[in-house]
Amino acid sequence: MKRKKTWLLTLLLTLTVGFSLQAQKKIDSLRQLSEATPAGPDKFKLYGNICWYYINQLQLELALNYADSISLSAEALGDKDGIALAQFYYGVIARKKGRHEKALKHMNAYVNHYVAIGDSTKVAHGLFQIGAINSDIGNYEPSLSALYRSLKILEKQEDQGSINFTLNVIGSVLRSAKRYDDALEVYEKVLQTDSLNSDVMLNMGNVFSETDELEAAKVYYLKALKIDRANENDWAIAYDLENLGNLMSRMKLHDSALVYQKKALEIREALPNKKDEAISLSQVGAAYTRVKNYLPGLAHLTRALDLAKETNTTYLIRDIYEKLAIHFSAQKNFEEAYGYIKQYTILNDSLLNERVTKQISEAKTKYESEKKDQQITLLAKEKELQKKEAQRQATLKNTFIFGGLLIALLAGLLVYTLRQRLRNQKAFALKDNEIKEANFRQQLSELEMKALQAQINPHFIFNCLNSINQMILEGETEPASRYLTKFSRLIRLILENSETAEVSLKNELTLLESYIQLESLRFSGEIQYKIRIKDNIDTEATYLPSMVLQPFVENAIWHGLRHKKEPEEGIIAISIDHDKGQLLCEIQDNGVGREKALELQQRSVWKSKSLGLKITEERLRLLSQELQKQLIRITDLKDAVGQSLGTRVEVSIPTS
Repeated sequence: MKRKKTWLLTLLLTLTVGFSLQAQKKIDSLRQLSEATPAGPDKFKLYGNICWYYINQLQLELALNYADSISLSAEALGDKDGIALAQFYYGVIARKKGRHEKALKHMNAYVNHYVAIGDSTKVAHGLFQIGAINSDIGNYEPSLSALYRSLKILEKQEDQGSINFTLNVIGSVLRSAKRYDDALEVYEKVLQTDSLNSDVMLNMGNVFSETDELEAAKVYYLKALKIDRANENDWAIAYDLENLGNLMSRMKLHDSALVYQKKALEIREALPNKKDEAISLSQVGAAYTRVKNYLPGLAHLTRALDLAKETNTTYLIRDIYEKLAIHFSAQKNFEEAYGYIKQYTILNDSLLNERVTKQISEAKTKYESEKKDQQITLLAKEKELQKKEAQRQATLKNTFIFGGLLIALLAGLLVYTLRQRLRNQKAFALKDNEIKEANFRQQLSELEMKALQAQINPHFIFNCLNSINQMILEGETEPASRYLTKFSRLIRLILENSETAEVSLKNELTLLESYIQLESLRFSGEIQYKIRIKDNIDTEATYLPSMVLQPFVENAIWHGLRHKKEPEEGIIAISIDHDKGQLLCEIQDNGVGREKALELQQRSVWKSKSLGLKITEERLRLLSQELQKQLIRITDLKDAVGQSLGTRVEVSIPTS
């Protein structure tokens, strides 16, 4: 069974498959096509494909040339999407070079661009790479945060293949962070929708292997092998066999380990990836050493070393030196063993020093860049001071020459007087601003207190408690318990949100849902609601004044939906958009309308005053910079013959 490849699978697999003659032909074809394509998005895409191939081959300087071509052409055309595309490739290349801080900078620029224009697919694309970069350097929490944000977008798009792939990567990050139970939980979630996912089976085997549950690891490795054989995926089959061979060695089943490693080698010898072939040769050589069959063991290790040197794979050369040292030590040939141990140590130290040097170099570059910026700032300030000093000296000189001592004294006195006057004016202005700010804070504080008092309608609380009591008396314990749970949750949310001046949009909407659900229980479930939020709004990162929407929903229920005739169902629709630093909230109901509500209220013995709306508008007015702007608009909805269809309230809320 062949699996469907989604965009995310295609992206990652492009970076992991071996580079071959076929790939070179593909590059030549893309080059010819790009030369015949005029500058623009199509040409950028072709350059990007060539860049990917070179990244895959680890020819990073060639890849960088094509990323530069995209950047320069896009800047010349003013194509912001092209500039962002170049940032993406710069980020991937920097990651491959181990310059992770630079990689994150480029990838964040890419993500920010597509967040601004609302292209969620490309945002998910960039977030995935940010997660991978952070994982490379052991920053597991930022890595998981980015991957989960990418996952959230994919879930909205219902791209199940990419969802499962991302979950698999999240599981691998959790495994690297030693959070094995969490990793297994994520892997199980993938298997619920894709029970034949061999990658997940393999990763679950790795988890059990790392936690020393070797029999469980064997079960999952064999499952992965069975699936990959059914899919005829030679690359994956070889990897499964290699893992089984390593597991058999840990279980001291050295003959079985040799069988698995030889099968993996047989497959890899027919594949174009020489590095993987060298790995299998070294594994087979080590397996022969463990069963004391030294002659073929040495032959395989020698071939592995030659191939590792040919592919210039330094870490693999180091590992083969270690295996050769173990091989000769097992034969009591300590002189040869010492020679290879010495080479292993030198190369290992070199790799360690290279990694440390790279980290130091990155830190040094950052320090020197910051230092240079500071020096430029200081030089600019010093130059400005010198200019001012020269002007002052020239003024004094002219004054002494043409005005004499008396004029100089008068000029000095005048300058002093003016400076004092300016200082006094500044002091008065500062004091005036402080007074205005204090008055503003006092007004805001008073309004917040009034808002808190108006938020919990006493009549509403009394009716809720009375309804719960009535249910208990009538023996309806389960509905009473459910009612009481929702009521206590609502009160807790109101108190929590009132502790701070601002809350996240997510918390505000949670409170609204609890309030509407509770009112719906009181009206026998006759109130339905819908909440729609634009995709470009992050509900957890968007903040607004606490309890600012609840008075409008309460008004819709008590003055609109409460008076509807049965069996009509009351509906509240809430939609939220974002524009120029403000949340645009629309609350629409299909109630009786304001005219009918006013008529019914005047007939009623109990006439409530809607203080909540007035207080809310005053709060918004204080927080808004556009004092003359209408922040709350109420529209009566009517049909063609003038019959009421409900009410729509539009609210503009400043956000932070």
